[in-house]
Amino acid sequence: MANTSNQTTKQALQRLDINAVVTGTLDSIAESVLTGHRPPGAYPPIVIEEFVAKNLILRRGLFQGGRYQDQDLRDYICQLRNGAFGLNPATLAEVVKQIKERFLHDLIDRNQYMSTSPRSCAVCGTHPHPGIKVVCEAIRDYEDHLNAEGVVDFSGLEQRFLQELQSGALDRFANSLKAVLVDEYQDTNLLQEQIYFELARRVHQTGGGITVVGDDDQSLFRFRGATVDLFQNFPQRLRRNLQLQAQTVFLAENYRSTPCIVDFCNDFIQLDSAYQSARVRGKPPIVSARSAMNNIPILGMFRDNLNMLARDLAHFINSVFRANGFHVPGLGRLERSHSGSVGDCALLCHSPREVDSNGNLRLPGQLRHELSNYGIQVFNPRGRHLASVPEVERLCGLMLECIDPSSRVQNSINNLPPEAVNTFNRWRQRARTYIDQNPHPQQPNSLAQFVQTWQQRSPQGRHPWPQEINLSDLVYKLVTWIPEMQDDIEGLVYLEVVLRAITAAASARVSRYGGSILFQTPYEENSIRSAYWDVFVPIALGALEVDEDLLETLPKDRLNILSIHQAKGLEFPMVIVDAGSDYRRDHPRQRFKRFPDDGDLTHNLEDELRQFSPLGLPARSRRDRAFDDLIRLYFVAFSRAQDVLLLVGLNSVQQSIPNVATGWDRNRNWHWGQGLPNLVHI
Repeated sequence: MANTSNQTTKQALQRLDINAVVTGTLDSIAESVLTGHRPPGAYPPIVIEEFVAKNLILRRGLFQGGRYQDQDLRDYICQLRNGAFGLNPATLAEVVKQIKERFLHDLIDRNQYMSTSPRSCAVCGTHPHPGIKVVCEAIRDYEDHLNAEGVVDFSGLEQRFLQELQSGALDRFANSLKAVLVDEYQDTNLLQEQIYFELARRVHQTGGGITVVGDDDQSLFRFRGATVDLFQNFPQRLRRNLQLQAQTVFLAENYRSTPCIVDFCNDFIQLDSAYQSARVRGKPPIVSARSAMNNIPILGMFRDNLNMLARDLAHFINSVFRANGFHVPGLGRLERSHSGSVGDCALLCHSPREVDSNGNLRLPGQLRHELSNYGIQVFNPRGRHLASVPEVERLCGLMLECIDPSSRVQNSINNLPPEAVNTFNRWRQRARTYIDQNPHPQQPNSLAQFVQTWQQRSPQGRHPWPQEINLSDLVYKLVTWIPEMQDDIEGLVYLEVVLRAITAAASARVSRYGGSILFQTPYEENSIRSAYWDVFVPIALGALEVDEDLLETLPKDRLNILSIHQAKGLEFPMVIVDAGSDYRRDHPRQRFKRFPDDGDLTHNLEDELRQFSPLGLPARSRRDRAFDDLIRLYFVAFSRAQDVLLLVGLNSVQQSIPNVATGWDRNRNWHWGQGLPNLVHI
C-alpha cells in the first residue's frame, strides 16, 4: 500500500504545471493581473514607488497652500506622535501618508472621521481636532493628482484589485484558480483580507480551498497597517464571511536553531503573562528538530560604556571569523566552520542608524570604526541618512553645480523647505571641496573641467551641446570621479537609490520632464525646477531610503548590520542582538524602545481611525499593544540565530533598567534577574 501510494503521489506531482502557479507579493500579482486582464483600450496600472508617493504628499498635499505650516495640522500630528521632537515636513508627510493608507487598509469611513459631531477621540478628547480637516484636504489633493496623472500607489492598487474582483472584471482570472495559498498572514490588513476572501469564494465554488500560514508571535508590521487579529481569528472570520470551516494545524518543529536557542525563545515568549492572552489559543511551544551537537548556551557581552562594548565586540568577531577562535569560559574555543565567513554573522538592532539625533555614534557606527582596525567591513546601507552619506553628498552637490550654477534656479523657488535648502548648500560645498582636490582621473578631462563644461553649456568635442540630457546620464559620468560608487557594495546601493529617484518619477508620469534637463528657453529653467522637486527634495528631506529589494543578497565578506524588521525571514549561523547599547539610564524618551509608558504613533492611529472601520476599536490598550509589539520584535530577533546567539549592551541594562529584551514583563517583574544569570557572559 505504501509503495502504491507513493507512486500515485509521484505521478500526480509529475502532472503539475509549475508554470501555471501564480506566485509573488500581493502587490506584484495585483499589478500583473490588472495588466493582463484589462479591457480593450484600457491602460495598465502605473504604480508609483513609496518615496514618490511621499514626495507627492509633500508637494501636492502639504506644500500646496502652505499646509505644512498650518498650526492645526502640526498640533494634530504632534499629538498623534506624542510630541514635537523631530517634527519636520518629511515627518508630517509620513504621518499623512500613514493616515491615507489606513483609510484604504482599514476601510475607514472618511465622512465619519471628518464629521464635526462630538466623539471620543484618541488624541484630542471628546471633539474632533481641527487638524483632521487639513489632513483630509491634503489627502484629497494628493489623490486628485494621482487620478489626473493616471497612476496609483500600492494601497490604491490593492483597492482597485478588490473592486475589479468584486465587479466581475477579473472573472477569467479568478475562475481559473484552484487554490489560494497565503504566507505571512499575520501581517495582513482588512483590505487584503477582503481580497483573499474574494479569491477563496471563487476557488471554493470549483472545489478548491484557501490555506494561510503565519505566526502571530512574528507580527512586526503594525506600523504598516497590519492587523494581527485577522490571523488570530481567521477560523471565525472565514466562517462568518464565507461559511467555511477552517482546520488549524500547529507547526511546532524548528529546524533552524539549536535546542539551547529554541529553549531560550520559548522561555522569552512566555515570560509576560499579560501577553499570553494576545496569542493564538492552544499554541504549543516550539520543538527543536536539530541534534544537540554544538549546543552552545546563550552568550552575553555587557560593558560599562559604548567604546568598551564596541572594542570588545569587534575583538570577538575578529577572533571567531579571522583569528584562531574566542575562548568562552566553561565551553572552550568558539570558532567559525571551515567554510564560514564574517557574512555568517549579523548584528540586529532596534534601529541600524549609526548616529543618534545629537550626532553621537551609536553601536553600529562605533562597531564599524572598531572593525576597520581589523580590516573587517560592515554592510549597513540603512545606517546613515541618505542625504548625509559622503558619496551621496558629493554626487548630488556635483549634479547641482552642473545643472544650476550659482544656485540661480534654486534661489528663484520661493517655497522650497528651508531644511532642503540647507542640505543643498551643504552638498554644493562638499562638491566644491571635492573639485578642488582634483580627484583621479585627470585625463582626458578633470572633474573641474567637466563641471565647467556643464556650467557653460559648452561641448568638449565637435558636436553641439544637446537639446536634452537625462540626469541619469549625468550621474554615470560623475561617478567616474567617485570610486566608492564604482567598486564598493554600499556605494553601489547608494548609487542605485539616486538613480531610482530619477527614473521612478519619470516612469510613473509624475515628472513632466522625465528626469531630464531641456536646454531651450523656457524649458531649461522649468526642467531644473522639476528636478529639484522630483529628485533632490525627496533625498534632502529623507523621503527616499534604501529599498529592501536592494538588500535581498547580503555580502558574505562583511558583517551585516540590520534592523530587526529587516532581518525577519532571514537566518544566520551567529546573531548578535543589541539588547541595550543606547540605555545608560532610565530616560523617558527611550522607553518606547524598551519599556513603554503608553502607545506610540502606530497605536494612537489605530485608536483614532479604527472606530470608523468595520474592525472597530482594538480590544487591548495602547500600552498593552506597545508591549506586545516589543515582545514580538525581540522574539523575531532571538529566533534568527542558527548556532550562536549573543546579547550585547551596557552594564546598566543588566543591572537596573527595565527592558523587555532582557526579561522584564510589563508589571515590572524581572524574570531573568539582575546580572542576567541565564546567559554565559564573555
